[in-house]
Amino acid sequence: MTKYDFIIIGGGIIGMTTARELALRGASVALIEKGELGKEASWAAGGILSSMRPWTENPASAELSEHGKILYPRYIESIKDETGIDPEYVNSGLIIIEAKHIADIKHWASSKCIKVKENIENINAEIKLPEKAVLLPEIAQLRPPKLIKALRKSLELLSVSLFENTEITDLATRSGRCEQVEYNGGKLSAESVIVTAGAWSKLVLGDRAVGMSIKPIHGQMMCVKPTESVLQSIILDGAHYLIPRLDGHVLIGSTMEDIGFTKETTMAAQKELQDWAASVWPQLKNATLVKHWSGLRPSTETEKPFIGLAPDFENLYLNTGHFRKGILQAPSSALLLADMLSGEPSFMDIGEFSLNRQTNEAEIV
Repeated sequence: MTKYDFIIIGGGIIGMTTARELALRGASVALIEKGELGKEASWAAGGILSSMRPWTENPASAELSEHGKILYPRYIESIKDETGIDPEYVNSGLIIIEAKHIADIKHWASSKCIKVKENIENINAEIKLPEKAVLLPEIAQLRPPKLIKALRKSLELLSVSLFENTEITDLATRSGRCEQVEYNGGKLSAESVIVTAGAWSKLVLGDRAVGMSIKPIHGQMMCVKPTESVLQSIILDGAHYLIPRLDGHVLIGSTMEDIGFTKETTMAAQKELQDWAASVWPQLKNATLVKHWSGLRPSTETEKPFIGLAPDFENLYLNTGHFRKGILQAPSSALLLADMLSGEPSFMDIGEFSLNRQTNEAEIV
């Protein structure tokens, strides 16, 4: 039986990015995914490289998000150079139209030295913006399916062992160590095991997930093709957004539904999204529907991911629970965990994301 330096359980954007970071440092890595790599929440994501409401974000999570934004330009260039696949990183800017929060947004942006424009130019007359709206011109986006494709090729080039359509049946543990990972077809062993299974992390960990507050939040999205492409920037209004793609398609998102592990799409959600989109851009009422899909985001009680050593273990680690920020925080989360595993200093204190600390925080609140 082959023994790896690391076994990573969960092949979404967090698992793939973590595997790549460790492999680049010379580690032998196996990545296990119950379905196809990246085809759950990561594939379903919009790819906005910003928090939805950054002015209310937990400070530690905000620092993780900001570092992710800093890393992304070089990160994307590196992946493009490796694989020849373009994830379509575009500095499109983000328009926020939540009028009642404009003062909070401006204060947050000023405190983070983030550019804000209140006089929004070059917006087509068909786009209906309220009087109070602001543009964050430095916010970028990318295409998650293309990023996943590039990451997969990068992992193959780095000789990461990929186990797709592989269901974990047990984590064999003894005396504070995870000694083997058992799956439907065999066993693997490693010096360390990392759980990156998103909304499914508690199911993977079983009774080892004591204190982990993580659950799926269902989100539905649509892709439409308007007759004319006039939108250049992302538009954000609370949980809803419009994302213009380079090929002329527009993404309309998203719903927030606490309904367990169901991934069904509904006509009610489709109407909700279409009605909101048409209120901002009336032309979208008659746009061609290309696809309607959903994903399950991993939500945590403290609104922070879990990164670091699992309680009562010496070789079982977590990198999960990023909710709506998995794409955004993937490079910084992978870097933070890999630095810890390598015994190197990092850009922030990983203890902010420990399961023990967050359990205590939730009890105090």
